[in-house]
Amino acid sequence: MKRSWLVVGALLGIFMRAPETSRAQVKGTIFGPGERSYPIALSPLKSLSGGGGDLATQFADIIGRDLSLTGYFKLLDRAAYIEKPDASGYTAETINFDNWSVIGALALMKGAYTLEGDNLTIEVRLFDVYQRRQLAGRRYHGSASELRRMANKFADEIMTQFTGERGPFDSRIAFASTRDGRFKEIYAMSPDSGDLQQLTKTSTINISPSWSPDSRVLLYTSYKTRNPNLYAIDFFGGRETRISDRPGLNLGGKFSPDGTKIALTVEENGNADIVVVDRSGGLVRRITDNWSIDVSPTWSPDGRQIAFTSNRAGGPQIYVAGVDGGEARRVTFTGTYNTSPAWSPKGDRIAYVSRLDGGFNLFTVKVDGGDPHQLTQGTGDNEDPSWAPDGRYLVFSSSRGGHSKLFVTDASGSSQVQLTHGGGDDTSPAWSRWLD
Repeated sequence: MKRSWLVVGALLGIFMRAPETSRAQVKGTIFGPGERSYPIALSPLKSLSGGGGDLATQFADIIGRDLSLTGYFKLLDRAAYIEKPDASGYTAETINFDNWSVIGALALMKGAYTLEGDNLTIEVRLFDVYQRRQLAGRRYHGSASELRRMANKFADEIMTQFTGERGPFDSRIAFASTRDGRFKEIYAMSPDSGDLQQLTKTSTINISPSWSPDSRVLLYTSYKTRNPNLYAIDFFGGRETRISDRPGLNLGGKFSPDGTKIALTVEENGNADIVVVDRSGGLVRRITDNWSIDVSPTWSPDGRQIAFTSNRAGGPQIYVAGVDGGEARRVTFTGTYNTSPAWSPKGDRIAYVSRLDGGFNLFTVKVDGGDPHQLTQGTGDNEDPSWAPDGRYLVFSSSRGGHSKLFVTDASGSSQVQLTHGGGDDTSPAWSRWLD
């Protein structure tokens, strides 16, 4: 964080295959956000059971929100749709594709659902309007409360079909927020900003959430005993475990990619260093051991290296050190104040925050220190980057509108969309891996 970095420095998916020729003709046709705005129609689901109320439109709305974050798609206005869900089919043989091509759709999502008590079944398909063919299909079954998860999973499938890579939406974003008062508590939500859950209620300062690789456990630092200790909380059961309560800082905990170890900053004799501990808090090894202040560890995807912030050269800069030892090497050389590294799951770049012209903005840099690239600019401070599981997007906090809120940007910075709204400040976002 900018001014305080020295101190706080089970759904079933059954794939109904379309012919391989049609998949090959579409997959990979969109190369990057902003390069092609692909017109897509997201039809509300057809009810096969006569109940469900708003489920039909909710499913389409969630997918629309997901796709709007990507920068790839143009969502066609539902008021322009000629076909109504309950008056038409959802197979290639029963769809009048002329009704969709005339409004400019190149892709179409249609489907149906049944609701029996709390049991929800959704069958949904993606079509190429021009070729009049099905590209993909899924059937989901679960409770009605799992509607959002089903929609997020199909949004991922749409991304797979058009970009060749799975989308990032079947995941969660945790963050710290003062939205319910003056204290910072930890919250989690889905990437479409839905399913918001408050995870801590301690009436104190809770910061720096970070997910386990299986997306079931969150690490965070809390001042509830007045010392900044590191805790782990089970996302589903709510059970909390204290991981590290060493005197002084226990900050910025990050699970290793295999989930067996945790890197964090601890303080000894007033000096902050990076250490690795096991899941019970026992010391495994020290990563840094010198006079400088070393904070904000982030693991490489292969678990062999850790990037961190250090002031050993004067102002804070980003360094990389091997987990098994060796001299740390400096990565950032542009700018005099660089903090908050986040290693891409693709392994090729590190995101970080740099002070520039009095403000704070997001950059990425190659792991070898080359090709620094600025993602944000303009008013407000942009901080706390965290990568999506697909390595194509980042979530971050920005004060461009006054209060700090969460935004999503693609890795080039060309598409930026606000996620959270309302009162209070939302900071320190952490994007989980995929839920399965």
